[in-house]
Amino acid sequence: MRIIRPILLLAVFVLFFVSCKKDKLFTGNTSLKISEDTVWFDTIFTREPGSKYPISVTKMYSVRNTENAPVNVSFRLGGGKNSKYRINVDGLAGPEIKDLEIPAKDSVFVFVQCSLDANNQLNPLLIMDSLMSTVNGKEQKTYLAAYGWDAHYFHSVALDCNETWTDKTKPFVLINDILVQKGCTFTIKEGVNIFCSARTTLFVAGTLKIEGTAAAPVSFRGDKPGFDTEELPNQWGSIYFTVGSSGSTVKYAKIHNATIGMRADSIPVGNPWNVEIENTEIMFCGQACVIGITANIRAMNCLFSQTGSYSFLGFLGGNYDFRHCTFASFVNYGTRQNGHFAITNTLRDDNGRIIRTQPLSCNMYNSIIYGSQAEELFIDDKGSAAFVTDIKSNLIKSKTKSFAGNTWNLDPLFLDTKRNFGLDTLSPAIDAGMVLSPAITIDIKGKTRSGLPDLGCFERQ
Repeated sequence: MRIIRPILLLAVFVLFFVSCKKDKLFTGNTSLKISEDTVWFDTIFTREPGSKYPISVTKMYSVRNTENAPVNVSFRLGGGKNSKYRINVDGLAGPEIKDLEIPAKDSVFVFVQCSLDANNQLNPLLIMDSLMSTVNGKEQKTYLAAYGWDAHYFHSVALDCNETWTDKTKPFVLINDILVQKGCTFTIKEGVNIFCSARTTLFVAGTLKIEGTAAAPVSFRGDKPGFDTEELPNQWGSIYFTVGSSGSTVKYAKIHNATIGMRADSIPVGNPWNVEIENTEIMFCGQACVIGITANIRAMNCLFSQTGSYSFLGFLGGNYDFRHCTFASFVNYGTRQNGHFAITNTLRDDNGRIIRTQPLSCNMYNSIIYGSQAEELFIDDKGSAAFVTDIKSNLIKSKTKSFAGNTWNLDPLFLDTKRNFGLDTLSPAIDAGMVLSPAITIDIKGKTRSGLPDLGCFERQ
């Protein structure tokens, strides 16, 4: 034992020495393998005066050492301390990072953000910089580019009574919750672009009037206006018509990326509708496009699509009227189990027992309900309150075939199932509608409908 112990100690010492020995740095001429030659941010809002908001999304690219030995790399923003961009490389922040060792055949990740100052221009202004990566005196350049767009900012405010927005060139950015006060009307004119932060809900206690046109719709979406975020849900809250709100109208709008596109609570007093929606698309919503909770909602020529749970949910009664609407969902934001079009006159507890019931009336004509599941229609009519429907001349995907006078389970042959829900030339929805009274003579895009109209919001020309 006295002989073995020194041998073991010697072996441990040798292993320790070998493991601690540092590989010799590569000192020759080499090129790094950089995954991007340009980091492109698309369009970024310039900073709100007196605030660090907004900061762009974070972009990432990799820098790889292709040699069989480690290299020391230095990173430097071309604009230095005055750059509108900022970097972080493996946990080290810029604007300059010196002698970062990248092991042999290994990579580091570069993270880039930008925050742009106001430029006092009507249109977005291109702001560029570059990030230099240098090893053994050899410099490689990665370009950084973003368009800075000045905006009107509204931060956690109750809007002035009877306020109207008309500016089509400069967007409106909503930060946190915004309120339309009781007894007041908020009007948004054609072509206005509205971007909402993650904590934004537009609460409507009064009346909302959205007055877009086919050529210049009003737009609502998340506040990261790049191409790569166009179809991401849950970027902001909702347009929420609270108890007591009535008489709102939404015409020619595009409402994208919300958690719930629109929500209306409680039947209004003295006015038949909480909100009337026309020629509007509500898409890419994390939970629902439209929810009515004992509410009155009318929709015509509307597209409600690509949602985590419900294209429409009429909950605990209410009055709902749909004409020439398309309800379609093929995305998988969560674990959707039920059909995405749902109406119920009940409120149930966690054990499924009915604890409350309210009358429900639902009319639907010349519409389409379709999606990726075998059952896209959910009905709970077991409450003791009235459940009255007039649902006919529609194309519906459902195993139950609950209503007479409809077409069941035929593929409507949308042009695609991502965002273009117009009809293919062979669609069974073409010329399948009935003539309504009063007649609906145009579609969601303002195109003229034929004598026998197509089902859904799009008329095939």
